[in-house]
Amino acid sequence: MTLLSLSDEPSTRHQVHLRHDGVAVDDTRLAVRQTGNGEFSTLVDGRIEKLLAVANGDAIYVQLQGRAWRVERIDPTRARSAGGASADGSSQAPMPGVVVSLHAAPGQLVRQGEALLVIESMKLQMTIGAACDGVVAELPFAVGQTFQRGAVLVRVAAEEGSGA
Repeated sequence: MTLLSLSDEPSTRHQVHLRHDGVAVDDTRLAVRQTGNGEFSTLVDGRIEKLLAVANGDAIYVQLQGRAWRVERIDPTRARSAGGASADGSSQAPMPGVVVSLHAAPGQLVRQGEALLVIESMKLQMTIGAACDGVVAELPFAVGQTFQRGAVLVRVAAEEGSGA
């Protein structure tokens, strides 16, 4: 069985099971139907909603109702791949894209998971949160600037004694 983990912030994880008629997130089933290239539809609160998905390696980036999630394959035989948040408090770009908005500035005190910037790639917007509690040390890209996969999007210097 393929194990997947869903997260909309660094400290939250949900189990995802692929089913023939959609997906199950934790114990909630969601019927999903493909409507086009990277576009799907699902029923939410009795309404049909558009869902966007972009695959990148072992991760799938999903956007629904203005929120974004990262769904990643869990492979217990491999170390965590490059991309995402690292132990030094930096967050790397999971795919090439453009910075849509900034929600923090260098020198600002932030908490783990707090939104720092929003990026967009292939119509999918994704919020990048702080990898740890600390101070924003670096935000190398301005709104409208493009970046490549693996680029450091933000670096947070961990607070003393936070264990990060």
